[in-house]
Amino acid sequence: MEIKILELKPGIVKILFVGESHTYMNALNQQILMDPRVDVSSYNPKYDFTDPELLVSTKDGVDPFVVIIDAARQISADCAELLDAIQQC
Repeated sequence: MEIKILELKPGIVKILFVGESHTYMNALNQQILMDPRVDVSSYNPKYDFTDPELLVSTKDGVDPFVVIIDAARQISADCAELLDAIQQC
């Protein structure tokens, strides 16, 4: 996965996800929004054919990269749990 940091300030990051689908970005944004450390998470789907941008702003100086990593790990864990459940059928 290729990312480009478009903006980086304390507690704020804006990232361009090169070549990623809007489906993944929707899931990532929703997971980030569930985190109480997050002030704002915004996914910008300008057009279906453009690379999506994600803006994350956190509370109390929390590193937004930590929040994004935690959200991605939770999505991965949820998918693994689903795969395990399906394989047991």
